[in-house]
Amino acid sequence: MTATDIEKANTSDLLDIIINQEGKVLVNGKDLSFLNDVKFKEFIYTFITNPDDSKERASSPKKASIQINHYNHPEQYKTYLTYIREVYFFLWNNEAQEKYDSTYNELDCKKRSKVQKVAPYRLFEAKNRQQNKKDDEPRFIGPPAFDGDVIDN
Repeated sequence: MTATDIEKANTSDLLDIIINQEGKVLVNGKDLSFLNDVKFKEFIYTFITNPDDSKERASSPKKASIQINHYNHPEQYKTYLTYIREVYFFLWNNEAQEKYDSTYNELDCKKRSKVQKVAPYRLFEAKNRQQNKKDDEPRFIGPPAFDGDVIDN
């Protein structure tokens, strides 16, 4: 997904997950840090599938979009990213069982693609700025950014 896709998404189809500076998990502005791993996965599953047609959840699994970001908590971020992926794998595996009487892993690429269309993996992740930097890039050397950075001798 791209930032443009996120901007175009209907607000009910978008789940915004932020792991803030305190390590709290905020989902659409609500603190859900108290949820254990199983309850969080159930929350994601319910958001995507929307079994009771709630207006606060995705209108369909095809339109469900998830945006995830963190502030200096990369390990916690990876954990929640894994939870989300496990939910999608569970959805795809169920669809593969229903449609092809086989597990998702046993399907060929064409069938996997068809199964994924039922609930496409629409996840937007912020890019890690540190990964994009190269150590061999020339660095700018010039005056300090702030007057306070200079110590008079």
